[in-house]
Amino acid sequence: MVRRGSVTFVNPANVDLTSLLAKYKTVAVLGGGAVYRFMLESGLLDEIFITVEPLIFGRGKEMFIGGIQTARVNLLSVKRLNRIGTLLLHYRINQRQP
Repeated sequence: MVRRGSVTFVNPANVDLTSLLAKYKTVAVLGGGAVYRFMLESGLLDEIFITVEPLIFGRGKEMFIGGIQTARVNLLSVKRLNRIGTLLLHYRINQRQP
């Protein structure tokens, strides 16, 4: 575990994330699809923010790489971020399903 200011970098294979995160009120998870999948499947993700850009890509990246779990979400808010129509979607993760 390395601490840099208010940012903590961890390897979940070496740290008990549940006890580490228990002392915080709010935690932002930054990473890629494998990180998001791990946090979701570990029951450590309760909200998600998704930015939608007004651009159609030829190809894209998975948000939850290799995920096998389904989760229901409820939309909490939609915010327009700029004039071209970039949106910020805020969801609460309600339940995990096998």
